[in-house]
Amino acid sequence: MSEDLEIEIRNIKYRIREEDLTGFEDAVKLVEQYPENSRAWDTLACAHQAKNDYPAAIAALSRAIELNPKRPVLFLKRGEYALHTGDHERAVADLSQSLVLSDELNWNACREELHFLRAETFVQLGKKAEALADLSHVRDDYVSWRAEPRSKADLLVLCGASVPPPKEQEEEQAPLSSPMPESPDEEEIALAKELGEAGLAAVDAALLKQVIHRYQKAARVIVDALDFGRYPLDDTHVRLFARRLIALAEAGTIEARGNLLNPRRSEVCLP
Repeated sequence: MSEDLEIEIRNIKYRIREEDLTGFEDAVKLVEQYPENSRAWDTLACAHQAKNDYPAAIAALSRAIELNPKRPVLFLKRGEYALHTGDHERAVADLSQSLVLSDELNWNACREELHFLRAETFVQLGKKAEALADLSHVRDDYVSWRAEPRSKADLLVLCGASVPPPKEQEEEQAPLSSPMPESPDEEEIALAKELGEAGLAAVDAALLKQVIHRYQKAARVIVDALDFGRYPLDDTHVRLFARRLIALAEAGTIEARGNLLNPRRSEVCLP
């Protein structure tokens, strides 16, 4: 995809998030101009979702998946939208496929979210054993903010299971699910050195394209920036992007509330 088209898509998605009607209009024009481009259809899906038109968003994502069936985030989105519409069987299929692709591509950024959404879908289907199996991959204090706040504890209660007491520390954590250390590790330092000043500036630009004039979860900004810039979706990139977001906040380029060392429990917006 050309750099000009990438910039155009970023601009359209930004306007969609800002609830600018021209964003929707240009998303429609985009697929007319680039009917064989998966990211164009993904952009149209975002536009429909912003209007709560989930059937249309699912249709657009289906075309995006036909054109690029190896992007796990497309199946995640379509699975989430299917859950919204009550098509639970489709939601399970899409979320499962996203997990399969996540394994193939070593994409861990949304793995916990995928297990949680699939567990929620299984609860709707009355499949409590399957839901509990998915919830075993989700940390005890997890809360989903995609539609309305829903916690792991909520789903455990619906499954008739006991809610575990709070733990002081988890031995293993999903990406972005717990506070990062104050200083970068050796892998982050090596990646930053490899990217250089120009590469880090591009990371900052990708992050800023996701930040809007109202607060949203820092974790969502990071994951969207990784996907938007088509960066490798591994743990080291996730941590580096999170640290660059912190630098942008410290420089006053964006505003933040909460501790950005814990992206799932903090939020950012444009000044």
